[in-house]
Amino acid sequence: MKRLAGTASWCCLFVLLAVTQGIACGDKVLALGRAIKLRYVSTHSASILLYLRSGTPAAGALSDASLQSALKKSSQVLKVVTAPSELDEALSRGKYDLIVVDPQDAPGIEQQLQAMSSRSVVIPLLYQSTKAEASTLAKHYHVILKAPAKMDSYYSALDEGMEIKAKRDEVNVLAKK
Repeated sequence: MKRLAGTASWCCLFVLLAVTQGIACGDKVLALGRAIKLRYVSTHSASILLYLRSGTPAAGALSDASLQSALKKSSQVLKVVTAPSELDEALSRGKYDLIVVDPQDAPGIEQQLQAMSSRSVVIPLLYQSTKAEASTLAKHYHVILKAPAKMDSYYSALDEGMEIKAKRDEVNVLAKK
């Protein structure tokens, strides 16, 4: 019996010491000022349609490498169209979660989506705009992309758009019941 109690106490002591050593592993990195920076990554993977006509103010945003990278990393499907005929074809053939457009084109596309009974979210893309323009659009569309900006702000705007899309889908499911 004494042998069993001695073995059990040694096992408990070993487990106790092993746990405290396991917890302290990452402290060395943080204590020396070499903390690892974690980048924000989009939590949603969306199908995105990017419609930017040439000559519109937002067309200049296509040259922004961080915007292109954020759109590619956040999407399962990314389709870029530049002509109204391509837009009509893309909307009729595919289902998109997010449609990123120039603010001038947003109202027309929103009406077109309502006629098609689509629950896609229209996100205006502002390129080098003022705060007044951004606040006016944000009141109506709730989500806007502002370029140039940091990658994290692109990701958070796209995630916000996907959350709106999820709420629309949920409302649609509840309405069918």
